[in-house]
Amino acid sequence: MERGSAVPPAAPPWREVFRGPRGRLAAGLLLLEAIAAIQYLVIATIMPDIRRDLGMVQLYGLAFTASSLAMLASIPIAGKALDRFGPRRVLLQVLALMGCGLLISATAVAMPVLLAGQFVLGAGGGGLYAFSLGTVAKTFPERLRPRVLALMATMWILPGLIGPPFAALIASTVGWRWAFVAPIPLLLLGWALMAPSLDLVPPPEDHRTALAPRWPLQLMLGAGLLFTSLTVIEWWAPIFTIAGFLIAWPALRQIVVRGTFRAAAGIPAAGASAFLLSFGFIASDSFLTLMLTRVRGLSLAMASIALTAATIMWSAGSAWQSGRTGGITLSRLMQLGTAFIFLGEAAVFATLWTAVPIPVAFVGWALVGLGMGIAFPVPSLATMQQSQAGEEGLQLSSVLLMDMVGVASGAGLGGGAVALAAATHASLAVGIGASYAMGLGALALLMITAARLVAQRTGDEQAPP
Repeated sequence: MERGSAVPPAAPPWREVFRGPRGRLAAGLLLLEAIAAIQYLVIATIMPDIRRDLGMVQLYGLAFTASSLAMLASIPIAGKALDRFGPRRVLLQVLALMGCGLLISATAVAMPVLLAGQFVLGAGGGGLYAFSLGTVAKTFPERLRPRVLALMATMWILPGLIGPPFAALIASTVGWRWAFVAPIPLLLLGWALMAPSLDLVPPPEDHRTALAPRWPLQLMLGAGLLFTSLTVIEWWAPIFTIAGFLIAWPALRQIVVRGTFRAAAGIPAAGASAFLLSFGFIASDSFLTLMLTRVRGLSLAMASIALTAATIMWSAGSAWQSGRTGGITLSRLMQLGTAFIFLGEAAVFATLWTAVPIPVAFVGWALVGLGMGIAFPVPSLATMQQSQAGEEGLQLSSVLLMDMVGVASGAGLGGGAVALAAATHASLAVGIGASYAMGLGALALLMITAARLVAQRTGDEQAPP
């Protein structure tokens, strides 16, 4: 929208996303997003049964960490590969990795084998993340991108409602291993839907710049040391924390767009915003059910209502913002969504005091979901808007990587706060409160960073740099 325009352009109808040759591509992207959602929720549901059968409870948390660490490495590699080799080769390899990870997990005879399966599955999931958004950037016109991302967000509603009970049913009848087998036919269906439409993606150009695999692998190693040691209260933990940081930091600097750590206007600020948003959200989300059950005494079933409400509100917020990007600047949308998240998390934080009525937490977390729906797509949309032709995958992967680093940092530092509170015999509420405070601080900083999301030129905020 140009400055001074009296009437913002009308949002395109939802059906336009599925019109013409791009329709099959959109349907395939949505199916793959649903598969990712189902798999994430299924694993979280069946892990107690897996631990009972395979033992080694000390490795329980690493089942989730292994997947996340693999994503840190695969996102930048897949983003660059998409630019250099095109979508067909990347999608085939990503789906193959996911299929192998599912099969390894399904046939695991010991917990270390399951960890290997989750690592391979995470590598495929990270590649799929970069592939999906990179393909949207390369294929769909700017006015349709918000609609596509909003539809991808809705793909988490149905899995969120039926995924956990379905996984529990499989685990209690035919066994948890079949929960890993069930998604494999859906991967094949996703390929069948998308393969005929991949020629719509512009052919890759010859780029001399290449991302050395060394840096993503070094980042994965350093992040593993850093975030694992944060939750360990031992004399040697600070040594591994510092070592992990010293290994990960130079690798991250090599991968992300220059200027990200000072939030330079444009794509660098989009990466910084993605980090702050995920950090601010995860620092609270990771401990929400723990707070509701252990501090406020609710049942797990009651606590899950807050998660379901937030999932629905997330999709509603994403749908709302997808129709406003022509009339409201991306910076304003990010600030609006962040304001909702801040207010919601502040309400949840207040319920750490038992004098505050518990419904305040439910209302607060619904506000968080609404705010995330509005804000979460914005860094990706800002990056798509400003990316250079032929380098959409690489530049988007920088922002997606900062998103994942924010997730890991929020969970790691929050977990460290809870572990430190336990080690010093402080109450659980103190540890959770410290994590919430860090999240609120990140969101406050995001309100400032959001103003720099789109580089300005000749007074037009929507102009690319």
